[in-house]
Amino acid sequence: MEVRFQDVSLAFGEKTLFSHFTKTFDFSGVTALMGPSGSGKTTFFRLLCGLQKPDSGKVTGFPANFTVLFQEDRLLPWADALTNVALVSDTETARARLWQVGLAEDMQTFPGELSGGMRRRVAIARALAHKSEILLLDEPLKGLDEDLRLQMLRLLKAEGEARPVLFITHDAREVEALGAKVLTLSGMPIKM
Repeated sequence: MEVRFQDVSLAFGEKTLFSHFTKTFDFSGVTALMGPSGSGKTTFFRLLCGLQKPDSGKVTGFPANFTVLFQEDRLLPWADALTNVALVSDTETARARLWQVGLAEDMQTFPGELSGGMRRRVAIARALAHKSEILLLDEPLKGLDEDLRLQMLRLLKAEGEARPVLFITHDAREVEALGAKVLTLSGMPIKM
């Protein structure tokens, strides 16, 4: 999948993130987006999928059917885990994805009754259950212990064989485990 940033400029007050930025990206498999905190990684995601409009220029080639997993879980508190995941798919797919993330016994549990790591895995299951052309994950593994992190990395690596996965991380071990291509953001305005 080719996505093109064409002469994109974006500033927040005095802070210029992009200045006449032009680049074509070939997203396939798993791609890790890395850079220091505050370097614009989440803004890059938001520009890609149209949640942030550039001040000038345009982004083309990004599909209308995409999935984003934000840093926050964004689960519906009044719906159990199964319902939260089935909202973007169907019950059968939701059950399968919750089973994959190790929550087969917790499908009827509400978010307020789940630990932070369990809520995160429900959010991951929901992202994986949504049938889209590309998956954008903003630090999806934060708050997970090492065993769960490895389990989720195996799932995400397999997902990258079915559709492109873009993954924001600060952890080089995650990049290595995924066999991901790396895009590194640096400077202001951003260079890649």
